[in-house]
Amino acid sequence: MPASLPPSLFDRARQQLRAQPDDAPGSAPASPADPQPTAEDLQLHKIELEMQQEMLLVAQEEAVAAQARYADLYNFAPTALLTLLADGRIAQLNARACQLLGSTSERLLGRRFLLFVAPETREAFQAFVSTALAESRRHALEVCLQTEASVSFPARVEAEARTNALGQPEVQLAMVDLTQLHREAEKRRRTDARLQQVLSATGTGTWTWHFASNRLEWDAQAQACFGRPHDPTPASFDVLQAAVHSDDVPCVQRAMHAAVHDRQPLDLVHRVIWPDGSVHFVAAHGNVQRDAHDRPECLTGLIRDVTARYEAEAELNYQSNQFQLLLDTLPILFVRLSATGNYLEMKGAARQRLGLDATNSVVGKSIFDLYPILAEPTRRLLAGESFNFVASETVDGQRVSFHNHGFFDQQRQEGVVFAIDVTESEVMKERMRTEQEFTRSLLNHSIDGVAAFDHNGRLTAWNRAMTELTGRTEADALGQDVFACLRFEPHSLPANLVAGLLQRQARPRFNQPVPWPDPAREVELTTIPLTKTDEDTCAGGLLLVRDVTERNRLHAHATQLKARQQREIFRLVLMAQEVERKRIAEALHNGVGQLLYATKLHLEDGATTPGATVALALLEDAIKATREVSFELTPGILEDFGLAVALQKLARSIPPAKLKLHMYLTGLERPLPQVLNVAIYRMVQELLNNVLKHARAEEATLHVAYEDQQVYLSMEDDGGGFDVAETVGTAQGMGLASLYNRAALLGGQFELASRPGRGTIATFTLPVAEE
Repeated sequence: MPASLPPSLFDRARQQLRAQPDDAPGSAPASPADPQPTAEDLQLHKIELEMQQEMLLVAQEEAVAAQARYADLYNFAPTALLTLLADGRIAQLNARACQLLGSTSERLLGRRFLLFVAPETREAFQAFVSTALAESRRHALEVCLQTEASVSFPARVEAEARTNALGQPEVQLAMVDLTQLHREAEKRRRTDARLQQVLSATGTGTWTWHFASNRLEWDAQAQACFGRPHDPTPASFDVLQAAVHSDDVPCVQRAMHAAVHDRQPLDLVHRVIWPDGSVHFVAAHGNVQRDAHDRPECLTGLIRDVTARYEAEAELNYQSNQFQLLLDTLPILFVRLSATGNYLEMKGAARQRLGLDATNSVVGKSIFDLYPILAEPTRRLLAGESFNFVASETVDGQRVSFHNHGFFDQQRQEGVVFAIDVTESEVMKERMRTEQEFTRSLLNHSIDGVAAFDHNGRLTAWNRAMTELTGRTEADALGQDVFACLRFEPHSLPANLVAGLLQRQARPRFNQPVPWPDPAREVELTTIPLTKTDEDTCAGGLLLVRDVTERNRLHAHATQLKARQQREIFRLVLMAQEVERKRIAEALHNGVGQLLYATKLHLEDGATTPGATVALALLEDAIKATREVSFELTPGILEDFGLAVALQKLARSIPPAKLKLHMYLTGLERPLPQVLNVAIYRMVQELLNNVLKHARAEEATLHVAYEDQQVYLSMEDDGGGFDVAETVGTAQGMGLASLYNRAALLGGQFELASRPGRGTIATFTLPVAEE
């Protein structure tokens, strides 16, 4: 029996064959000896094939019907379905897939599906398809797709590999549009984010207490309300219960019992103790959640740290008590007025200043009737304006003053006035005002300019003399920077003095000559630091500017007159000395000299002994010495031939063996005053004597020049030199001191430069003045 046919079909074929006659067409007698199939077998196969064909036709019809039903289910399925070949081309898709991709099946079949995947997710999608082809199981992926019009949308794609009728691998895809789901998720995320923002902004945390397990689920904010770091794992409710302040445990228990058993909402404020020992206030709100059998299941609610609010309330109560204490003890008034000006309230100890004792009340009375002086400011106050002024009134023969501050409360439609008793202060201000006027009068009558400034350099006082000196009025100067009003040059002496006062260098400087913008004025500046009376700190400075132009002019005139007098005295002394020198020289020359000469002539007549010869030699030396002394005392050649010839003769009188002298004379052909001739000659004599006696010099140079109404005299030597500062002040320097004095009396200058071992240079500069 053929294995491909079921026994029933084979039996049916045999029964049909047996029912045929032996001479039926196509039948052949069987030969037992023939190994080929018998005619009966062939006939049997024929019948079997015919029956198979009939069955195939029936099966084909059934398959067509099933395919039609499947096509309807496939095309109208709510899920987008499509089939991809191994190369990614679309082989089949349903109507929902066409709708998602925004096109028709005719335009989509045969196109690569990757074109409908957003570029940023194509790589992930290709890997997804490759994985699905390699593994025989279902895979899923969220991917961003796009329609034929390039409109992107999120989708979930499930893929499963299979083999088609031709034995080729393909992928079955099922796609679901997640746009609405993402919108709902985003909406929920935003709602949750806003809720979290609100909770975070208000410092509110959420908590849930499960009764069955005694487990407490609370977020980070709720844990922060109890001073605990965030722990995501649930905790035991005992942790929260142990943190409740011992004094608040009974009220917490009552509130919990009312919420669980009496179905009342939980609304409770109590204290908790943080792990660090600090006490905080928390506000808890919640409701009990019940199961299907109406049994309490959990307590869910919100909790918030309200410590700051309670501290603010406590601070407000404290301030209110302090304010009441101030009203009761200090000389102040607190007044509330109605919109019509009637007193609603008056508090404060200053009521006694107004003659109002504790039993006398002004409530209900009009302020316009009681205090007419306050009528105008009160009207402005009730019109919505604020005021700040000082008012004075006579009460029981005494002048009282109040500093009033007021505003209008729009919400309560009433005026609020806060008044401070400033009677003593106003009396002191009046006294100070009188003293200031007196001080200003003194300053304005001072001949010196007076300016005062504070520690910031802002001017606080400016008198009339300063206005005359600077041209800036008091109104323009007060409050301005001291350097802006007194334009001192930077780094000048006055600028440094003022800067020193501002830098707390509290040291007075008196009568400092300073340059002034007006070159015709000469001024002196005195700077005096101002210190605070209660502490030794600088509070500014005082500047005294004195115009000393006339004084300096008179002083200069007096100095010039004194110098002229000194020069005249020096001239007279010098001339007297010269007269005396001349008299002595003449006495030596005409008296002693002639006597010695006569003695010499007498001895020469009888000089026969050796002793006489020696006496004659001594007389010759005495006569020569007398002539030299007489010439030094009064060189007649100076009067007869002038300074140049006298100096040349003086130079020739010095032996070259003692000193090699170079002399240069310029401009001396012009006549000089006799006093100056004598003075210059004597100075040269003194300089040469010093060189010969003390310098130990081998060579010296003398320059005397007359030009530009000045005589320039200098003596330079190559001697041993000396320390000028040490020598001038000692007895050895008396000659040098006289040179200094002579130069000063002549209105000139004497300069001396010397160093040990480097020689000496003496220089005179003498003005030539008419006699």
